[in-house]
Amino acid sequence: MTLLEGLTSVGNWLILAQTEMLAQADGAAAAPAAGGAGAAPLADGAAGKAGDVNPMLQFLPMIVIFAFFYFILMRPQQKEARKRQELLSSLKKNDKVVTAGGLIGTVADISPDGQRVTLKVDDNTRIKFLRSSIQSIYEEKSETEPSKS
Repeated sequence: MTLLEGLTSVGNWLILAQTEMLAQADGAAAAPAAGGAGAAPLADGAAGKAGDVNPMLQFLPMIVIFAFFYFILMRPQQKEARKRQELLSSLKKNDKVVTAGGLIGTVADISPDGQRVTLKVDDNTRIKFLRSSIQSIYEEKSETEPSKS
């Protein structure tokens, strides 16, 4: 199920629940109104009860959708940002890193202000980058030869 489908189903469920509650309130007020002689005063009372829906019930769908967005989208993004900030602050000399552009190099120097990093890409090649352009620590995976069957 995609995010949009999930939001649609949650929204539909909340609208259905609210509609059922309103229908029950209308049905309870309309049942005595069918009695005959006192129908006019009760019909006015039923209209008043339908308008007296609890404000929290009206805001419930928005509250649930906000909570859904917070726990599914915003909170994990904040965790990732915190993790990335920790990674950037823990950079040190001789760390092998990958830049946002895909360059792999070893940290050769970090500027005194901490904003720029010099990467050693090859024996005689050093490139300066902003610290924020470092994507991750590079971990070489040992490639084993595929087994022959």
